[in-house]
Amino acid sequence: MQLFKILTTTFITIFSLNSFSQNVSMSTFPAEIWYCEINEGFTMDDVREVSMGVKKFSEENGMKGTQYLTTTFMGSMNPKGFELMTAWPSFEVMGKGFDDFFTTGAGNEVFARWGEVTSCDKRELVTIERTWSIR
Repeated sequence: MQLFKILTTTFITIFSLNSFSQNVSMSTFPAEIWYCEINEGFTMDDVREVSMGVKKFSEENGMKGTQYLTTTFMGSMNPKGFELMTAWPSFEVMGKGFDDFFTTGAGNEVFARWGEVTSCDKRELVTIERTWSIR
C-alpha cells in the first residue's frame, strides 16, 4: 500500500503540472490529496458523482480549481484503491473553498455522500511546483 501511495502521488504530481498552465508565471499551487478505497456496493462512477458535486459547489461559489482521480495500472494494484486530488490556483482560493465547503456547511451533503462511497486512510495538503511544461 505504501508503494501504491508513493507511485500515485508521483503520478498525480506529474500530471497536475499543467493544471493551471494558462498562468505561466505561477510555478506553485496548493492541492489536497485523499488516499481512498471504494466502499462495498459502490463503484468508481459513484466517486465521479461525488466529484461532480464538488464541481457544482465550485461553480456556484465562483471558485477555480481542478480535480483528478488516479488508479494504478502497474505495481501494487488495488482494484478498490484510488486517489482524489483537488488543486487550486492559490492558497486564498483554497482557503475560501475550505471555509465555504466545511465551515459554513455548504458542502455537508456532498461530504456525507463521500463518506458513504469511500473509506480514506490518509489526506495530505501539498504544494505542487511546476518545474517545466511542454505544451
